[in-house]
Amino acid sequence: MISIYEANYKKKEKQELIYIDSVNPANYIDKYRGNLYCATANCSAKLAYVHKENDSDHFRTWRGSPHIETCLFYFEKVATREGKRTEGQVTGIVSDERIKNSLREAFLLEMMSKEQKKRQRERDKERRKRKREREKIRGGTKKEAAQRIVSNPDEINENLISGGMRLYKKSADALKEKDLGETRTVTGQLKRVLINSSKSIVIEVEKNNVQVNIKFEEAFFAANKSYVGMFHHIERYLNEHRNLVFSATGEVRFSKISNRYEIVVFNSVGFLIHNKTLNRIVVEHSLIDENKEAN
Repeated sequence: MISIYEANYKKKEKQELIYIDSVNPANYIDKYRGNLYCATANCSAKLAYVHKENDSDHFRTWRGSPHIETCLFYFEKVATREGKRTEGQVTGIVSDERIKNSLREAFLLEMMSKEQKKRQRERDKERRKRKREREKIRGGTKKEAAQRIVSNPDEINENLISGGMRLYKKSADALKEKDLGETRTVTGQLKRVLINSSKSIVIEVEKNNVQVNIKFEEAFFAANKSYVGMFHHIERYLNEHRNLVFSATGEVRFSKISNRYEIVVFNSVGFLIHNKTLNRIVVEHSLIDENKEAN
Protein backbone atom coordinates (compact mmCIF):
# COMPACT_ATOMS: atom_id res chain seq x y z
CA MET A 1 0.00 0.00 0.00
CA ILE A 2 1.44 3.40 -1.03
CA SER A 3 1.96 5.99 1.70
CA ILE A 4 -0.02 9.22 1.32
CA TYR A 5 1.64 12.56 2.13
CA GLU A 6 -0.81 15.15 0.80
CA ALA A 7 -4.54 15.72 1.17
CA ASN A 8 -7.34 18.11 0.35
CA TYR A 9 -8.67 19.93 3.39
CA LYS A 10 -12.37 20.63 2.81
CA LYS A 11 -14.73 22.49 5.11
CA LYS A 12 -17.88 24.18 3.87
CA GLU A 13 -16.84 26.13 0.76
CA LYS A 14 -13.14 26.09 1.61
CA GLN A 15 -10.72 23.69 -0.07
CA GLU A 16 -6.96 23.66 0.42
CA LEU A 17 -4.15 21.27 -0.52
CA ILE A 18 -2.06 20.47 2.54
CA TYR A 19 1.04 18.36 3.11
CA ILE A 20 1.83 15.97 5.93
CA ASP A 21 4.33 18.35 7.56
CA SER A 22 1.47 20.85 8.07
CA VAL A 23 -0.40 18.45 10.35
CA ASN A 24 0.36 17.49 13.94
CA PRO A 25 -1.67 15.66 16.61
CA ALA A 26 -2.96 18.93 18.08
CA ASN A 27 -4.26 20.66 14.93
CA TYR A 28 -5.56 17.34 13.57
CA ILE A 29 -7.93 17.03 16.52
CA ASP A 30 -8.86 20.73 16.53
CA LYS A 31 -9.14 21.35 12.79
CA TYR A 32 -8.46 18.59 10.29
CA ARG A 33 -10.10 15.44 11.64
CA GLY A 34 -13.03 14.44 9.43
CA ASN A 35 -12.18 17.07 6.80
CA LEU A 36 -9.33 15.46 4.85
CA TYR A 37 -9.80 13.85 1.42
CA CYS A 38 -7.70 12.28 -1.32
CA ALA A 39 -6.00 14.90 -3.51
CA THR A 40 -6.46 12.86 -6.71
CA ALA A 41 -8.91 14.43 -9.16
CA ASN A 42 -12.47 13.03 -8.88
CA CYS A 43 -11.50 10.81 -5.92
CA SER A 44 -13.53 11.50 -2.78
CA ALA A 45 -11.88 8.96 -0.46
CA LYS A 46 -11.66 10.26 3.08
CA LEU A 47 -8.26 10.31 4.81
CA ALA A 48 -7.05 10.13 8.40
CA TYR A 49 -3.78 11.34 9.91
CA VAL A 50 -1.37 8.82 11.42
CA HIS A 51 1.23 10.13 13.86
CA LYS A 52 4.45 8.17 14.33
CA GLU A 53 7.17 9.02 16.85
CA ASN A 54 9.90 8.01 14.36
CA ASP A 55 9.09 10.97 12.03
CA SER A 56 7.17 8.82 9.54
CA ASP A 57 3.80 10.58 9.81
CA HIS A 58 1.44 9.92 6.91
CA PHE A 59 -2.20 9.89 5.86
CA ARG A 60 -4.14 6.65 5.53
CA THR A 61 -7.41 5.82 3.84
CA TRP A 62 -10.40 6.19 6.16
CA ARG A 63 -11.98 2.82 6.84
CA GLY A 64 -15.00 2.27 4.59
CA SER A 65 -14.10 5.14 2.25
CA PRO A 66 -12.47 3.57 -0.86
CA HIS A 67 -10.53 5.34 -3.61
CA ILE A 68 -11.77 5.28 -7.20
CA GLU A 69 -10.13 2.59 -9.36
CA THR A 70 -8.16 5.13 -11.42
CA CYS A 71 -6.64 6.66 -8.28
CA LEU A 72 -2.97 6.01 -7.56
CA PHE A 73 -3.92 5.02 -4.01
CA TYR A 74 -6.68 2.59 -4.96
CA PHE A 75 -6.36 -0.81 -3.39
CA GLU A 76 -8.60 -3.82 -3.10
CA LYS A 77 -8.78 -5.87 0.05
CA VAL A 78 -7.95 -9.44 -0.74
CA ALA A 79 -8.98 -12.23 1.60
CA THR A 80 -5.99 -14.44 2.36
CA ARG A 81 -5.98 -18.04 3.46
CA GLU A 82 -3.39 -17.46 6.14
CA GLY A 83 -3.28 -15.32 9.23
CA LYS A 84 -5.76 -14.35 11.91
CA ARG A 85 -9.40 -13.46 11.94
CA THR A 86 -11.19 -11.73 14.77
CA GLU A 87 -14.37 -13.34 15.97
CA GLY A 88 -16.46 -11.95 18.82
CA GLN A 89 -15.17 -10.12 21.84
CA VAL A 90 -13.69 -11.21 25.15
CA THR A 91 -14.24 -8.91 28.11
CA GLY A 92 -12.01 -9.12 31.15
CA ILE A 93 -10.05 -7.36 33.86
CA VAL A 94 -6.37 -6.99 34.69
CA SER A 95 -4.74 -7.38 38.08
CA ASP A 96 -3.34 -4.54 40.18
CA GLU A 97 0.14 -5.94 39.55
CA ARG A 98 -0.41 -5.81 35.78
CA ILE A 99 -1.52 -2.18 36.05
CA LYS A 100 1.53 -1.30 38.16
CA ASN A 101 3.85 -2.93 35.62
CA SER A 102 2.14 -1.13 32.75
CA LEU A 103 2.57 2.24 34.48
CA ARG A 104 6.24 1.60 35.21
CA GLU A 105 6.87 0.43 31.63
CA ALA A 106 5.09 3.52 30.27
CA PHE A 107 7.27 5.81 32.40
CA LEU A 108 10.49 4.11 31.30
CA LEU A 109 9.40 4.32 27.67
CA GLU A 110 8.65 8.03 28.05
CA MET A 111 12.12 8.64 29.51
CA MET A 112 13.92 6.88 26.64
CA SER A 113 15.90 8.85 24.08
CA LYS A 114 14.81 8.83 20.42
CA GLU A 115 17.56 6.35 19.62
CA GLN A 116 16.50 4.04 22.45
CA LYS A 117 12.88 4.21 21.29
CA LYS A 118 13.94 3.39 17.75
CA ARG A 119 15.83 0.30 18.89
CA GLN A 120 12.86 -0.72 21.04
CA ARG A 121 10.49 -0.42 18.06
CA GLU A 122 12.83 -2.53 15.94
CA ARG A 123 12.97 -5.24 18.62
CA ASP A 124 9.18 -5.18 18.98
CA LYS A 125 8.75 -5.39 15.21
CA GLU A 126 11.07 -8.38 14.98
CA ARG A 127 9.30 -10.05 17.92
CA ARG A 128 5.89 -9.61 16.24
CA LYS A 129 7.27 -10.96 12.99
CA ARG A 130 8.55 -14.11 14.67
CA LYS A 131 5.23 -14.53 16.47
CA ARG A 132 3.25 -14.24 13.20
CA GLU A 133 5.48 -16.85 11.60
CA ARG A 134 4.92 -19.24 14.50
CA GLU A 135 1.17 -18.72 14.47
CA LYS A 136 0.73 -18.98 10.71
CA ILE A 137 -1.56 -21.86 9.78
CA ARG A 138 -1.50 -22.93 6.15
CA GLY A 139 -4.85 -23.37 4.47
CA GLY A 140 -6.91 -21.84 7.24
CA THR A 141 -7.33 -19.01 9.70
CA LYS A 142 -6.83 -18.70 13.40
CA LYS A 143 -9.88 -17.11 14.97
CA GLU A 144 -9.12 -14.68 17.76
CA ALA A 145 -11.60 -12.71 19.81
CA ALA A 146 -11.11 -8.98 20.27
CA GLN A 147 -10.25 -8.02 23.84
CA ARG A 148 -11.82 -5.33 25.99
CA ILE A 149 -10.51 -4.56 29.47
CA VAL A 150 -13.06 -3.26 31.96
CA SER A 151 -11.95 -0.84 34.68
CA ASN A 152 -15.28 0.72 35.67
CA PRO A 153 -16.50 -1.05 38.86
CA ASP A 154 -20.10 -0.83 37.61
CA GLU A 155 -19.21 -3.19 34.74
CA ILE A 156 -17.15 -5.70 36.71
CA ASN A 157 -18.79 -9.03 37.53
CA GLU A 158 -17.87 -12.66 38.15
CA ASN A 159 -18.23 -13.57 34.47
CA LEU A 160 -15.23 -11.50 33.35
CA ILE A 161 -11.95 -13.15 32.37
CA SER A 162 -9.13 -12.30 34.78
CA GLY A 163 -6.04 -13.28 32.81
CA GLY A 164 -4.42 -13.08 29.39
CA MET A 165 -5.66 -9.56 28.61
CA ARG A 166 -3.34 -7.09 26.88
CA LEU A 167 -3.18 -3.61 28.43
CA TYR A 168 -2.10 -1.14 25.74
CA LYS A 169 0.14 1.84 26.51
CA LYS A 170 -0.34 5.14 24.67
CA SER A 171 1.23 8.58 24.82
CA ALA A 172 -1.27 11.42 25.24
CA ASP A 173 -1.00 12.45 21.59
CA ALA A 174 -1.55 8.92 20.26
CA LEU A 175 -5.14 8.35 21.46
CA LYS A 176 -7.64 7.71 18.68
CA GLU A 177 -11.36 7.12 18.30
CA LYS A 178 -10.85 3.36 18.40
CA ASP A 179 -9.60 3.74 22.00
CA LEU A 180 -12.93 5.14 23.22
CA GLY A 181 -14.50 2.93 25.86
CA GLU A 182 -11.30 0.92 26.24
CA THR A 183 -8.90 0.76 29.18
CA ARG A 184 -5.50 2.22 28.34
CA THR A 185 -2.34 3.32 30.12
CA VAL A 186 -1.70 6.91 29.02
CA THR A 187 1.40 9.02 29.62
CA GLY A 188 2.20 12.71 29.22
CA GLN A 189 3.89 15.67 30.86
CA LEU A 190 2.10 16.88 33.98
CA LYS A 191 0.84 20.41 33.28
CA ARG A 192 -1.89 21.30 35.74
CA VAL A 193 -3.89 20.04 38.72
CA LEU A 194 -7.50 21.23 38.96
CA ILE A 195 -9.19 20.49 42.29
CA ASN A 196 -12.91 21.11 41.72
CA SER A 197 -13.77 19.55 45.08
CA SER A 198 -12.34 16.91 47.41
CA LYS A 199 -13.99 14.26 45.20
CA SER A 200 -13.54 15.77 41.75
CA ILE A 201 -9.99 16.13 40.47
CA VAL A 202 -8.68 16.76 36.94
CA ILE A 203 -5.02 16.28 36.05
CA GLU A 204 -3.98 17.83 32.74
CA VAL A 205 -1.18 16.09 30.82
CA GLU A 206 0.32 17.02 27.48
CA LYS A 207 2.38 15.52 24.66
CA ASN A 208 3.28 17.36 21.45
CA ASN A 209 0.77 20.13 22.27
CA VAL A 210 -2.07 17.62 22.69
CA GLN A 211 -3.79 17.84 26.08
CA VAL A 212 -5.55 14.96 27.82
CA ASN A 213 -7.51 15.21 31.07
CA ILE A 214 -6.99 12.52 33.71
CA LYS A 215 -10.13 12.45 35.86
CA PHE A 216 -10.73 11.21 39.38
CA GLU A 217 -14.45 11.27 40.08
CA GLU A 218 -16.79 10.15 42.86
CA ALA A 219 -16.51 6.49 41.83
CA PHE A 220 -12.76 6.62 42.49
CA PHE A 221 -13.13 8.21 45.92
CA ALA A 222 -16.02 5.91 46.88
CA ALA A 223 -13.67 2.94 46.49
CA ASN A 224 -10.57 4.74 47.79
CA LYS A 225 -11.69 6.94 50.67
CA SER A 226 -8.16 7.44 52.01
CA TYR A 227 -7.32 9.52 48.92
CA VAL A 228 -9.83 12.25 49.75
CA GLY A 229 -7.91 15.47 50.42
CA MET A 230 -4.57 14.13 49.18
CA PHE A 231 -4.40 15.49 45.63
CA HIS A 232 -3.12 18.92 46.65
CA HIS A 233 0.19 17.10 47.20
CA ILE A 234 0.40 16.55 43.43
CA GLU A 235 -0.10 20.27 42.90
CA ARG A 236 2.63 21.01 45.45
CA TYR A 237 4.94 18.44 43.86
CA LEU A 238 4.38 20.06 40.46
CA ASN A 239 5.38 23.44 41.91
CA GLU A 240 8.54 21.89 43.36
CA HIS A 241 9.72 20.04 40.23
CA ARG A 242 9.86 20.48 36.46
CA ASN A 243 9.18 18.12 33.56
CA LEU A 244 7.19 15.60 35.55
CA VAL A 245 5.74 12.57 33.75
CA PHE A 246 2.24 11.50 34.76
CA SER A 247 0.97 8.03 33.87
CA ALA A 248 -2.57 6.76 34.40
CA THR A 249 -4.59 3.64 33.61
CA GLY A 250 -8.31 4.06 33.09
CA GLU A 251 -11.25 4.20 30.70
CA VAL A 252 -10.88 6.39 27.61
CA ARG A 253 -13.62 8.93 26.94
CA PHE A 254 -13.96 12.09 24.84
CA SER A 255 -15.38 15.39 26.06
CA LYS A 256 -17.17 17.55 23.50
CA ILE A 257 -16.99 20.43 25.98
CA SER A 258 -13.19 20.49 26.25
CA ASN A 259 -12.66 18.76 22.87
CA ARG A 260 -10.17 16.47 24.61
CA TYR A 261 -9.74 12.83 25.35
CA GLU A 262 -10.19 11.91 29.00
CA ILE A 263 -8.89 9.03 31.09
CA VAL A 264 -11.19 8.16 33.99
CA VAL A 265 -9.25 6.41 36.77
CA PHE A 266 -11.05 4.01 39.11
CA ASN A 267 -8.22 2.03 40.74
CA SER A 268 -6.00 3.36 43.54
CA VAL A 269 -2.92 1.83 41.86
CA GLY A 270 -3.92 3.33 38.50
CA PHE A 271 -1.60 6.35 38.41
CA LEU A 272 1.98 7.42 39.04
CA ILE A 273 3.60 10.85 39.34
CA HIS A 274 7.04 10.56 37.75
CA ASN A 275 7.07 6.88 38.71
CA LYS A 276 6.03 7.63 42.31
CA THR A 277 2.76 6.79 44.03
CA LEU A 278 0.76 9.58 45.64
CA ASN A 279 1.26 7.92 49.03
CA ARG A 280 5.03 8.13 48.61
CA ILE A 281 4.85 11.82 47.75
CA VAL A 282 2.66 12.48 50.79
CA VAL A 283 5.25 10.78 53.01
CA GLU A 284 8.06 12.81 51.43
CA HIS A 285 6.17 16.04 52.10
CA SER A 286 5.48 15.00 55.68
CA LEU A 287 9.20 14.41 56.29
CA ILE A 288 10.09 17.75 54.71
CA ASP A 289 7.53 19.57 56.87
CA GLU A 290 8.71 17.79 60.02
CA ASN A 291 12.31 18.81 59.34
CA LYS A 292 11.24 22.42 58.83
CA GLU A 293 9.40 22.42 62.15
CA ALA A 294 12.39 20.84 63.91
CA ASN A 295 14.65 23.57 62.61
